[in-house]
Order: sequence, then C-alpha cells, then structure tokens
Amino acid sequence: MTKYNFLFKQQAIEFYLQNAKNCSLTRKHFQLASRALRHWVNQFNYSGINGLAMLGKKRNDSPEFKLNVIQAVKNGQFSAETAYLYFGIANSSVINRWLRVFEKQGINGLMPKPKGRP
Repeated sequence: MTKYNFLFKQQAIEFYLQNAKNCSLTRKHFQLASRALRHWVNQFNYSGINGLAMLGKKRNDSPEFKLNVIQAVKNGQFSAETAYLYFGIANSSVINRWLRVFEKQGINGLMPKPKGRP
C-alpha cells in the first residue's frame, strides 16, 4: 500500500495550482516532504492528473524493458530524472539502481531474482 492515495495527491496538486504554485505553502498545509511534492508536481506536469495514479504501484519490469530504459539513459536520450517520467517508473532511484547493477553484472543483473530461501 502506498503512503498517500490518489485522492490525497490530487488534492495537494489542486491546492498547489490554486495558490500560485507555492511549494512551501502546499508542503506546510499538507505536511509533506519537499521531495514528495516535487515528485508529484513533475509527474503531474508530464502526464496530467492521471499520472499520479501510477506512482507507487509494484511492477515487475522485464529485463528487456529495463535494458531499453538503460540504453535510453546511456545514449543521452534521457537523464534518469526525465526517463522515470517518460517510462512511467516510480522514481529515478529505480533507474539509478538498474544502471549500477548493469555496470557490475551486465544483462544478467537485470534478470528477476528468485524469491524465498535457496
């Protein structure tokens, strides 16, 4: 379960827009961390209000998808900060993790890991 539901995020974004895009006022009113609000605003600006619904959902991305994202970042098509918005990934730290694993282990590092005890 996500920490903030879609309705709460929607209310925060609407308050932000109604108050001249004042981040400080919005954060204080909703008692939010600046990073959370900034993330929601970026997602809203890129994908609209429905873009907030996809944040925080557990996804099992295929190794091919991960490789496509990594190649787009490495080729300079996107930064990790913009790639997460374009590809609908929860946040840029996921992409940074994929990049580190890919550098160390190659494509095998992107494969799903077995769950449970060995």
